[in-house]
Amino acid sequence: MATIERIIPGVVADDGSVHYSSVTSPPDDSTAVCYMVPDRIVPVIFIPGVMGTNLRTSAKPSKPVWLADSSLSVAANWGLRGADKRKLGLDPKITEVYDGGAIPQGTAQKDVELKRRGWGEVANMSYGTFLPWLENALNDADVCMTGLRNSLMKKVVASAPGVQPLSADEVGLSYKYQFPVHAVGYNWLQSNADSGERLAERIEYFMSYYRKKGRRCEKVILVTHSMGGLVSRYYSEVLGGSKNVLGIVHGVMPATGSATAYKRVKAGTEMPAGVVLGIDAAEVTAVFAQSPGALQLLPSPEYGMGWLKIRDGSQNVTLPKVDPYTEIYTMRGAWWALCDESLINPVDSRKATVDSDWARYKGLILDDVLPFHKSIGKRYHSNTYAFYGDDSVHKTWGDVVWERKITSVLKRFDSYAKIDDLTAGKVLQDLGQGEQDLLQRTANQPIATGFVLKNAAENGDGTVPIRSGAAPAGHVKVCVPYPGVDHEGAYKALPQQLFALWAITKIAYSIRETSMAYKE
Repeated sequence: MATIERIIPGVVADDGSVHYSSVTSPPDDSTAVCYMVPDRIVPVIFIPGVMGTNLRTSAKPSKPVWLADSSLSVAANWGLRGADKRKLGLDPKITEVYDGGAIPQGTAQKDVELKRRGWGEVANMSYGTFLPWLENALNDADVCMTGLRNSLMKKVVASAPGVQPLSADEVGLSYKYQFPVHAVGYNWLQSNADSGERLAERIEYFMSYYRKKGRRCEKVILVTHSMGGLVSRYYSEVLGGSKNVLGIVHGVMPATGSATAYKRVKAGTEMPAGVVLGIDAAEVTAVFAQSPGALQLLPSPEYGMGWLKIRDGSQNVTLPKVDPYTEIYTMRGAWWALCDESLINPVDSRKATVDSDWARYKGLILDDVLPFHKSIGKRYHSNTYAFYGDDSVHKTWGDVVWERKITSVLKRFDSYAKIDDLTAGKVLQDLGQGEQDLLQRTANQPIATGFVLKNAAENGDGTVPIRSGAAPAGHVKVCVPYPGVDHEGAYKALPQQLFALWAITKIAYSIRETSMAYKE
């Protein structure tokens, strides 16, 4: 007769001791089974993307200003706010991380414990399903033989070089450690360098917490989404945090920036997200131009040259030639330049204010954006696994193309006046949605023209084009393309969730080379 086993899960008390509770023996022949709880802990720390952290005012009494509990709540708070309200409310100088957001449900942990781990800092609307899924997948000792990690011994999570099923040794070793899932938010309006500093503080807090409980805790594993990847790279490679990091999993990281950032400043965010993030240039610029974190999403030189194109039939101007910072980002007054100075401050349009705001904006580009890009360029943790979106449905702005508005008949016969200098011209009308009417010159005579910003054409995830998502390849262990990946929801789909679990288990196997290894 087969023995029936009753699994009694262990509960770790505040003092670090482990307790197993069974009220009375049931009237059957079952046997209670208590699995030992490892005393060696590797915190898995999730770092969200831009706008994926809840924010509050830093002045007391503080109040939430960006609370992403649900898409409905965010839309209600920000959907009808104009450029002036956005500039005043989303100011990096007066905001900080808010940890009072909704706690994702669906784990054995109490809310107070999950809040301690930082779950209230991140957007429930984006990560409310992934965090519980990951916590349960990494802490399933009661079903280890039938758990998800075990299933990945028979499953390939992606068809890409370097991706193989997990081995029995890799899965087996992973069950000798605890992997409690944490989250570290950051003020995504501030510089990612500042966010890297906050990440360093939180990692030290988490490790110290477990050490004080008598646990062995010397390494962490980082899992990042989007801009969180830039934060983690700064922490690991610039601040020297790599000594604390066993490995990193990056998801849809704009490794070298994204031309989508330029597009949204010039023409607003695509609908329906534009209702919340800004429907036109005025609403986006008001926040973007004062936020170094957002500006650091712009293409770096590593992204490549010539991604901004101005076309007039056979004439074609491509920028940048050498330096995007001076040629595009701080170019003042050009109709195609990144920032319209008149939109920086919708609260005060006096010339003196415009001049001072422009100087401040230019300083952010040259003092915060350029050095940050340079500091993390081609630098990745040595034990990194990454995935990105490569989908024709989610077309993305890899290049941004301004094309002259000409009737199809005139274009066919090439019977229209050519513009003397495509980069010159006075703006007659710009509603900030990707179409500009200009006064330019042809044969040195004035002519009214117009340019329209073309639709996205490169595969990607709707925000990060493949040229940036795939940039880590050659610098990391694995860099995997996936079809069907939506940028904001990258960790909501099972294929990407399984990739993260697979990569974490691979990373965990390298613990054999550290002081947390078990002696033979």
